[in-house]
Amino acid sequence: MGDQLEALLPAFVVIPAVRFAMGSAEPELSALARDYGGTRESYREEAPRHELTLFPFAIARVPVTNALYGAYVAASGAPAPLAWRGLQPPPEQHDHPVVDVSWDEACACCRWLERQGLVYRVLTADGSPVARRGAPRLPSEAEWEHAARGRDGRRFPWGETFASSCANTREGGRGRTSPVGAYPQGASPYGVLDMAGNVWEWTASLDRPYPYRADDGRELAAAPGRRIMRGGCYANPQGYARCACRFRLPPTVRNEFTGFRLALSLAAEGSNP
Repeated sequence: MGDQLEALLPAFVVIPAVRFAMGSAEPELSALARDYGGTRESYREEAPRHELTLFPFAIARVPVTNALYGAYVAASGAPAPLAWRGLQPPPEQHDHPVVDVSWDEACACCRWLERQGLVYRVLTADGSPVARRGAPRLPSEAEWEHAARGRDGRRFPWGETFASSCANTREGGRGRTSPVGAYPQGASPYGVLDMAGNVWEWTASLDRPYPYRADDGRELAAAPGRRIMRGGCYANPQGYARCACRFRLPPTVRNEFTGFRLALSLAAEGSNP
C-alpha cells in the first residue's frame, strides 16, 4: 500500500527561515473596510502587522485531495466526508480538495499518515526533489501566511491586485471546488498553489490575538478553543482570499467549504531559525 499511497501525496515546497511580514498594518484597516466592506474594526484581528522569522519547514503545494483522504478512510475506518454521499469520493472529484473535514479529523489523518512511514517528495529552492521522511501535520497560521505571501507582505499570493483568473472565488462564478492546482497563475512567491480561494484550510493555531508567538500556547494541540482557518473558498468574495485574512471555527465543525493541507518540520525545536 505504501507505494500507492505515496503516489497520492502532494509535492512539498521548502519555506526558508527568513524574516517576513505578517498581518495588516494599522493604517491599512480603513482601506480594507473601504475595499471589502465592514468597518475598520472588522479587520482589527489582522493587526498589528509584525515581522517574524520561523524555523524552516515544507508545505504541500496543494491541499489534501479526495483521493488521498479516500485512501485514509478506506484503510483506517475513519468516517467519510458527508459531501461524498458514500464511503468513497465520486471519481470525477478525486483531484479536488477534500471538504467536510473537521480540525479533529484533519489532525487524525495527519497522525495516520505519520504511522505509515511514507517518503515525501520535497522540492528545494531550485526545484530539485529530495526524498524525506517525516511527520505530516497542519501548518501554523504563521507558516501558512509566510508560504502564501512570501517576505513582502503582499495582499494576495500573486501580488497586490485581485484577478479572478488566479483563484477560485465567488468572482469567477464556478460555485464549487476546482481540481487542485487548477490556477497556476495564482502561485505564491514560493510556488505554493491554491492558497487563495477553492477551500478554507485549517491551521494548527488557536484563535489568539496578534502579534503571533509560537510559544504562548496557541500551538498546543490539546488546548480547547477555536482553530484558525485561512485562504477563503469558492463561495467567498475576494476579500476573504487575502493572505492576511483570518477566520475560525470550533475544531469539531465540518462544512462543505473547509479542507486542509499538510506541512513538514525541517528543523528541530531549539535550533536557531
